[in-house]
Amino acid sequence: MLMEISILSLRAQAEAEAVMREIGVDGGGIKIMAPKTQICLARISRLPIFAANILKQEALSIGADAAVSRDALTGRAKYTDCLIIGNQYQIDKLCEKLKIQPYGLNKAAARLKQACFNYRRSKWTLDFGRYKLDLKSHTHIMGIVNVTPDSFSGDGLLAATGCRPQVADIVEYAQKLVDEGADIIDIGGESSRPGAKPVPLKEELQRVIPAIKKIAGKIKVPVSIDTSKAEVAHQALDNGAAIVNDITALRGDSKMAKIVSLHKAGLVVMHMKANPKAMQKNPRYHNLFQEIIEYLGKAINVACDAGVDFEKIIVDPGIGFGKSPEHNLQIIKSLEQLKILGRPILIGASRKSFIGKITGLPVSQRLFASIGSNCLSVLNGAMLVRVHDVQETKQALSVLDSILKAGLG
Repeated sequence: MLMEISILSLRAQAEAEAVMREIGVDGGGIKIMAPKTQICLARISRLPIFAANILKQEALSIGADAAVSRDALTGRAKYTDCLIIGNQYQIDKLCEKLKIQPYGLNKAAARLKQACFNYRRSKWTLDFGRYKLDLKSHTHIMGIVNVTPDSFSGDGLLAATGCRPQVADIVEYAQKLVDEGADIIDIGGESSRPGAKPVPLKEELQRVIPAIKKIAGKIKVPVSIDTSKAEVAHQALDNGAAIVNDITALRGDSKMAKIVSLHKAGLVVMHMKANPKAMQKNPRYHNLFQEIIEYLGKAINVACDAGVDFEKIIVDPGIGFGKSPEHNLQIIKSLEQLKILGRPILIGASRKSFIGKITGLPVSQRLFASIGSNCLSVLNGAMLVRVHDVQETKQALSVLDSILKAGLG
């Protein structure tokens, strides 16, 4: 019998472990070898050149490598960025070696080790009191309920009726989304479309609080309040909401973090450049992902300093919020970079304008492209998707989730 050779394509360490179990590898061997199947590229910014050269030598000594500026090798530059190249096993070994080195390399090692731990994390359970969401079980869907007259997507319930809708109509719509497969209902009373004007506090409260009272008591999934106002969040949480979805990442109201903490609620922090009125006026970035990660990292720190449970926080890169179409594409393509924050990723690409730029289609005809964007986002690390079209998205993601779990036993 001739030998058979196959080249494997493995997306995750769990897949490598499954192959090794199939071969019959010893459990101890799997533990040692599985991390060697995962290539890791880690970038460290502005290292002093003497520290970078030490790092490079230590990396080479364990079979990894480190790319640095040519000027760092000649001594013409004082600082350099460094791209560490190796598998996860080698990166772990490198961190151990750097722990005893000077020039801040010991601190860099600790941060690199934490970053890699965050990146590899795959099991998440969000505990929102009586609601516990196992994100590993399936991709979770946040269904959108817009109680607004000016939603960009055209589904604002105020616009749909031409007048203030009855609470019963909003509750019925929320229940419909749950029946279609929504795991979270996200209700908002203020549009965040480009150019949108702020809504007075009283008006926003009148739009959402009566509905939340009824919805929270009827549906069997957590309710999220989409607001940047602490008072709206406070009243929503008092009336049964379990999550605050703040598009300003706590920057819109200094009291927001404390309100979330006092209610022991979940929190979604989103990246946005500028504000809805000005965010789409030629947005520019020096380093897109670095700026998003730094922004969200600061929001997480503010939340935790106020007493918000780190394990209840979700991050959202803010598709369409101060982003050009190219920025949005880059975010979806390289979404996994946000894993370094150590929190589950929510993506909100549904019906967004970048889809219209690519397809030339109006908002009402962007369903299939939205599903495609969401599927690729999940493939690249998103564990929650915020959508208008729950039923269709649920069908697509059920198939995708099944494909990703195939062969894992």
